[in-house]
Amino acid sequence: MIPLGPEPSIYHVLSRLSREGFDEIVIVVLGSLKNQIMEYLGDGSELGVRITYEVEPDGLHIGTAGSLKLCEHLLDDTFLVAQSDTLTEIPLRQAAEFHRKSGALASIVLTRVGDPSDYGVAVLDDKNVITEFQEKPSREEARSNLVSTGFYLMEPESLDYIMDNRWDFAKNLFPSLLKLHKKLSGFASDAFWVDVGNLEGYLRGVKWVVDNMTRQNALATGLPNQVIADRTALIGHRAQVTGPALIERDVIIEDEAKIGQYCVIKRNAHVSSGTLLERTAIMERAYIGKNCTIVDSVIGESAVLHENITISGSIIGPGCVIGDRVNVLSGSRVWPNVQIATDERVRGIVAAQVETAFYCYTNFGQYTGLLATSIEGFIEALEKSPIESIEFHAKRRDYEKWVRDVLSLNELADGMEELRKKAVTGEELRRELIEVTKKWADAIESKNQQVIIALE
Repeated sequence: MIPLGPEPSIYHVLSRLSREGFDEIVIVVLGSLKNQIMEYLGDGSELGVRITYEVEPDGLHIGTAGSLKLCEHLLDDTFLVAQSDTLTEIPLRQAAEFHRKSGALASIVLTRVGDPSDYGVAVLDDKNVITEFQEKPSREEARSNLVSTGFYLMEPESLDYIMDNRWDFAKNLFPSLLKLHKKLSGFASDAFWVDVGNLEGYLRGVKWVVDNMTRQNALATGLPNQVIADRTALIGHRAQVTGPALIERDVIIEDEAKIGQYCVIKRNAHVSSGTLLERTAIMERAYIGKNCTIVDSVIGESAVLHENITISGSIIGPGCVIGDRVNVLSGSRVWPNVQIATDERVRGIVAAQVETAFYCYTNFGQYTGLLATSIEGFIEALEKSPIESIEFHAKRRDYEKWVRDVLSLNELADGMEELRKKAVTGEELRRELIEVTKKWADAIESKNQQVIIALE
């Protein structure tokens, strides 16, 4: 449901499917999101499709492949699996025809990337049959640059091989089918595709949506106007809006503000004088104070940013309050409803308020006086904690659960899990926990720096 222009991500996915002729849609949703999604999409008639909903039971973790078991009774013919956080122009009807002719149990829609190290890689033979999978190989080790797009053509019989509700497609089902010598085919396409589930992909998705809207607007009006602004928006006479950009209803942009390329400013947002925005999405009811500079970022709904703030390559969550002269460095994430004090320098993840902070104990009821509300604070706590505290929490999986459940950082939690399974203790445990956390933080910052350079 994350907004991409006027509509959320799932709208663009379903619109694409409808145009390609896929008109019977089954949507598997989390219980907590059921009402929001169903209210927005209804029965699908406005998009030219018919929607059936299957709800994932509360408290039950189901993997991407396992979720198909919830709707197995509806899948009695060849079907397409689509992820709702992807945008694409790949010809999916053509992919379906390819799958039909291939005779495969499943076909994976693939795209080419420059660096396959962040993806699961598929290796094809000369008949487009998948012979091998590589999970996030280094550039040197990668035997292909073809990666999964999250679109799969599958036969109903493939569901018989899902052995656990927690199974995922890439990690479990497809490798298992390959080991069983079941035929898997790969349909490769160079058409546009992006995963909007990370900042880099989201900004690319925004650019794609804005480009399409401004192109259609130019065709309809005959004017090369690259700024689409609702008539209710109040834009100061001395404000500079260069575009391409999208400005929604009841937005206020004060004099001397500068709105650059690929900005989306959603309903009731306020941008004060002297502020510069570039390649940034400002969500509904957000308030941006004077003389701020925000580049390659997302500002969540109802967030309040005071004055002279600098934000680069970062995400500010809904309801956050950012004080004067705060500098948010590239790669940072500030989770919802967090307050950042005046003159702070933010680097990494600030994801927890005091009530959800990590409190360091040496045993039950024995508090050390140390707590962490961010990744940097967590590293500092690891450096200062008594070793018995670190061993206590590591053995109980407390670090992994906090990182996974509160910070939503599954990749870092997986690294901690691997370390725990090595049964490391003492100062070596402290050192390796700090190392795996710093390595993750540095990789995130480095990746976002590269993104900003590429966008510029």
